[in-house]
Amino acid sequence: MKPMKIILILITLISISNYATAGHYNNDSIYADVVEVQAIYERVRVPQNHKVCKNRRNNYNDRYRTNHRENGGGAILGGIIGGLIGNRFGKGHGRDAATAAGVIAGAAIGSKARPKGYYSQNGRQCHTQRDYYEEQRIAGYEVSYEYMGRIYHTRLQNHPGDRVRINVNVQVAEY
Repeated sequence: MKPMKIILILITLISISNYATAGHYNNDSIYADVVEVQAIYERVRVPQNHKVCKNRRNNYNDRYRTNHRENGGGAILGGIIGGLIGNRFGKGHGRDAATAAGVIAGAAIGSKARPKGYYSQNGRQCHTQRDYYEEQRIAGYEVSYEYMGRIYHTRLQNHPGDRVRINVNVQVAEY
């Protein structure tokens, strides 16, 4: 039982000493009065999406072109995907026929695909367009503060308020 008491006493003493020194790690920090703060601005390009629409004409030729326009890249991609899907079905000549049918169907579907971002709304052809505008944003603050009669300067990311916390490091000067 005696060794157990000694161990408990040692654990208690170590815990108390850790608790007592926990608040002293930042012993060298003090506060200095802020004399001047100037915001530092930077110009930033900000993206902004907006919808652009064009009205469709009502004559037959324009409507036919708009609804049935060809898309070569879509036809090629659709044919490849359709061929891969068709190849999964059937055996022997049946597989060949399913592959050919998949290529034809995929190419037909892919040729009618619209480019990404285009859609139709109330008889209008619309797409999303990204534009950029410039705005000024605060990049940081140039801060002047006074400590023991001297003015010091630093750059901070946030506004410091009326005072700033500083670390003081006193060292022996060599003679």
